[in-house]
Amino acid sequence: MRVLVAVLSGLLATGVSTAEAKKHRRTGGKTRNAAAAKRAPTERERPKQHVLPRREEEKRVAIREQDEPEEEVDDRTPEDPYAEQPRSHEQDDDDVRPRRPRQMPPQSFGLPWDGELHNATRLRLDDVVIRHPSRAFGTRTTVELIRRAVGETLEEVTPAHELAIGDISAEHGGAISEHHSHQSGRDVDIGLFYKHEPRDYPDSFARATEDNLDCAATFALLSSFTKTANQDGGVQMIFLDYKVQGILYRWAEEHGVSEQRLAHMFEYPNGKGSGGIVRHYPGHDNHMHVRFRCAAADGDCE
Repeated sequence: MRVLVAVLSGLLATGVSTAEAKKHRRTGGKTRNAAAAKRAPTERERPKQHVLPRREEEKRVAIREQDEPEEEVDDRTPEDPYAEQPRSHEQDDDDVRPRRPRQMPPQSFGLPWDGELHNATRLRLDDVVIRHPSRAFGTRTTVELIRRAVGETLEEVTPAHELAIGDISAEHGGAISEHHSHQSGRDVDIGLFYKHEPRDYPDSFARATEDNLDCAATFALLSSFTKTANQDGGVQMIFLDYKVQGILYRWAEEHGVSEQRLAHMFEYPNGKGSGGIVRHYPGHDNHMHVRFRCAAADGDCE
């Protein structure tokens, strides 16, 4: 019996050793229990962090600071009256410094009968007929005074028809057909007012007579132009037939216009060439030819 027990114990020990040997081969000799696997790594087992040398770190910080935008500095002095100041939404328009007026370029060059027109201004006006739009260019001052005189007249009177406005100048000035002058943007032909609209008017001007001329409206228009004589670029002279001057003169005298005012306006009844803003010139019994002075801005105008 003792022999049998000894044999069985030897076989059992041999089996266990064989099993452990097989397990040892599978794990490659690395045996680790669960507790050992769960423990925290030691200082030596942790991966080492890469630390820059101090000089290299300072260099990188300097580069980052150079890349960052610098804060804008307002170097304007408060004493500078033309320094542009930031404006808040609450700031009123009255607090803003007004802009300096822009210098306008010259327009009229030379004489009315030997000149040019640069930087032309085109006449646009409601309630009138501009007969030739391609010849409705003048200086800025001339165009503005025409607009003002016609506008004032139409507010004062109610004519029987639209007013015909003839030529001023071509866009670039110079000679144009049917005219000796109208070359430098300072001449304009203005039709007259009639009691009834004449045939072919306003496409064509109509000769004025005692019977057909609307003296009230025509005198108002003539007065609107003559009163600009003392303004910059205002009326210099107006050409109108001597007989038509007489028709208007007598009407105005009958309606209480002073002799002093009439003498300032007309050369009638003192004779042709005797003075006055309104002067006789042949071929002007169906319209008035208004000529304006050189404006101060037109230094090469004569």
